[in-house]
Amino acid sequence: MAESPSSLRNDVIGGRYRLGEVVGRGGMSTVYCARDENLGRDVALKLFVPQASDADELKRQEAEIQLLATLNHPSLVTLFDAGIDTRLADEPRPFLTMELVEGQDLRSRISHSPVPLDELAVIGAGIADALAYVHGLGIIHRDIKPGNILLVQIRPGEPLRPKLTDFGIARIVDSTRLTATGTMVGTAAYLSPEQALGSPLSPATDIYSFGLVLLECIKQTVEFPGNAVESAVARLHRAPEIPAGVPSEWADLIRSMTAIEPLERPAASDVEAVLRRALVSPVSTPGELATETTRVLPAMPFRPPSIAVTAESKLPRVRRGRRFWLAVSLGIVAIVAAATAMTVSLASESTPDVVPYPTVSGALGDHLQELQKSVKP
Repeated sequence: MAESPSSLRNDVIGGRYRLGEVVGRGGMSTVYCARDENLGRDVALKLFVPQASDADELKRQEAEIQLLATLNHPSLVTLFDAGIDTRLADEPRPFLTMELVEGQDLRSRISHSPVPLDELAVIGAGIADALAYVHGLGIIHRDIKPGNILLVQIRPGEPLRPKLTDFGIARIVDSTRLTATGTMVGTAAYLSPEQALGSPLSPATDIYSFGLVLLECIKQTVEFPGNAVESAVARLHRAPEIPAGVPSEWADLIRSMTAIEPLERPAASDVEAVLRRALVSPVSTPGELATETTRVLPAMPFRPPSIAVTAESKLPRVRRGRRFWLAVSLGIVAIVAAATAMTVSLASESTPDVVPYPTVSGALGDHLQELQKSVKP
């Protein structure tokens, strides 16, 4: 690189981004924590190695950046801005500014210990969802690897959520032209067979690399190590080796994702569906869920549609219920009284005396007295 990262600190890129600490470094770029002085916020700024000034190439990069800037997904690191650092006219340097994500990447996580299957299901489902989104837009990442998957703590106590970064960087910057000997080792370990052969790419390319990432999370070792040539040749001669202790459902998933033939690999949406099922499985295996017996709820009492089931209507319902039962009681008494009146009327021919009603107090007694008066001859 024309300038060392330390010499660039406190420099202003693009007229607005003041560089700070280095947060990452690769073979063709360096990532800084930068301050956007126009908006007063911290961003991640990826500054690429110097390139030859080619107007057509710069236009192609600009078109790719405009496309990537439209992506919006919770499992993608948001791209804010892009430009060319032209402080050295004969060595322009593309740069990208992105969302600054606090947390470690998956590569660091794997270095500590294998990833448990329940945790891996959360990470894998999020990345598969992001891939399904971008594949639906006709975009391929082309560089799926643990270092490009960031792990973010959304809420305390919840599992870490993944964010895929460097989406489309391989499209913006031609890695074969910019890469010197040995600098492709990290990425080469996750290349698909069609990438190694230089064949046309498809969304299945990302699925293959993603399968190798899942396997590495379980084994804690890179499946195809070595330099670019050794790694590429190895994947063309053998399938990934899945440990015997891996549950069969996980083994089948990874085996299908790393099939040599692209057409034999599942779509990202299918991978997501399988991993989502693993999230609710007691053993975190992405298999078929057992069918549950249909439960029959007890019959509910009939309630007229006009009566709302709300807390505010509880008291009125109680009052209406009391009036209802009072009316029923009065009706029964009226029937009994009518029958009694008929008996008295028939008996009046033989005896002039009227049998008195029993004494009843309260509202019911008042109604009985009124009823008694109404039936007197």
